[in-house]
Amino acid sequence: MSSQNRLTFIVHLPAKPERYAELEAGVRQVLTDMSREPDFLNCTLHRSQNDPNTLVVYETWSCDREYFLQHHLPRHYRAEFERELPGRLAAGRRIEFLDEVSPPLRLTAEKLSPVSGITTLAAAFYAGGSPITSGVAK
Repeated sequence: MSSQNRLTFIVHLPAKPERYAELEAGVRQVLTDMSREPDFLNCTLHRSQNDPNTLVVYETWSCDREYFLQHHLPRHYRAEFERELPGRLAAGRRIEFLDEVSPPLRLTAEKLSPVSGITTLAAAFYAGGSPITSGVAK
């Protein structure tokens, strides 16, 4: 999938302290419902360490910004959430749209198989083997 067909953004939702639980419950429901959309790729819900009353959502979709705003944002399952949102927020919602750098750089940790509570990499090292395994840059 090219970066032209990928939309990534971060949503900041600063809750009124007394409405935080309601906001989080509503966000969780909307995220669960939207995860069934055909263009949905992934999302992660966070709580800000700088302001524990702020929820931060990281989302990635396989569509462009205009399509998302016109087709996914107005979905029926968001209607009640959007009506209740202003009363739950201490400040305005902030959406930060992101552009991927070119060439793209996406990294994920290579997961190693556990061996008696330690990774195979550590097991090889402690057994006198090489700590460098195939598939790992040298």
